[in-house]
Amino acid sequence: VFIYHHFATYIPSNCTFIIGPGKYATNFNKRKLRRIANDMGFAHANISDIGSTWYGSPYDAYLVANQTLHSMLWLAQYEFAMPEREYKLGMLMWPQWHYGVLLLYGQHLALNHLVAINQIRILIGQHLLDQSTTDNTVEYITQGTRLNLHCWHTDQRFSKFAFKDGEYNRTELKQYKDDKSAQAYAMRMALESKYMTLEEMAAYGRNQSLPS
Repeated sequence: VFIYHHFATYIPSNCTFIIGPGKYATNFNKRKLRRIANDMGFAHANISDIGSTWYGSPYDAYLVANQTLHSMLWLAQYEFAMPEREYKLGMLMWPQWHYGVLLLYGQHLALNHLVAINQIRILIGQHLLDQSTTDNTVEYITQGTRLNLHCWHTDQRFSKFAFKDGEYNRTELKQYKDDKSAQAYAMRMALESKYMTLEEMAAYGRNQSLPS
């Protein structure tokens, strides 16, 4: 995840807890999660495809995190067999039911319960959170309407996998120097953090020019 400079100053209206979009829901796992909620004594508000990026008050974040951890422990203990927990099945059951997205299932249960009992007000903020790092448009950068970028599973630039494998190098900083797209922002942030010294980072933070 990369954050924009206005991430720290944006205030949600009506004390809303904003969450990013997710893509895990199928008819099978929606029915399964609703059944699990009933087994746990949880209420359910019929909300699905909830992402893992949260933006809101510290109290709401604590409330959601606490319930999410409880739900994840329940799921791990009662809804996944040992071979699944040990990843021996790989992606065999994806997207119907997969241990690798335990966090998403856990927060699905937590947020549905909290919404249903009126403990929290949420908004799935697909126009605020989780702009893709592959987005080469300039609209949201220019308007300042996005709060963060999200590195999805992709081989397109910017790819967290390619970056980890060392496929991007310092010479590419010049290529993206004047580019205002989300893609370029992610490339600059990643490469600058990798190659800049602590002194250069401090100077950058003080809006001082850096040597080319």
